[in-house]
Amino acid sequence: MDVRDLVRALLRFDALTARDWVAEASRGGFRWCEIAAPTDLGTDELALAAGVVELLAERAGEEPPTWTSGIANGDRRVFLVQAAKTMPRLREACETQGPESLRRRGFLAPPEFLTFA
Repeated sequence: MDVRDLVRALLRFDALTARDWVAEASRGGFRWCEIAAPTDLGTDELALAAGVVELLAERAGEEPPTWTSGIANGDRRVFLVQAAKTMPRLREACETQGPESLRRRGFLAPPEFLTFA
């Protein structure tokens, strides 16, 4: 599995593909602590990759890979859920309660972002 595919799905607001990617990783016993740093990504994409890997490693009870700590924050503030742009309460939840690993890198999402049943 390639984390670049997850990052690109998130930036396209393709929630179904992103959730499927995460679910597949979970079913497959994916080890977040062993994921290699993605290549060929821009600054914002790399910051998102680091933030999402940190988030998913934490949820799996693992330490994130060491490369994530060396990645700079994104250059802009990005909502990862389109509806947050027009729904004030959702926007506020993203800004104040969203996953910390994403917020500190400039990516805003609801608290339960990328969870699946």
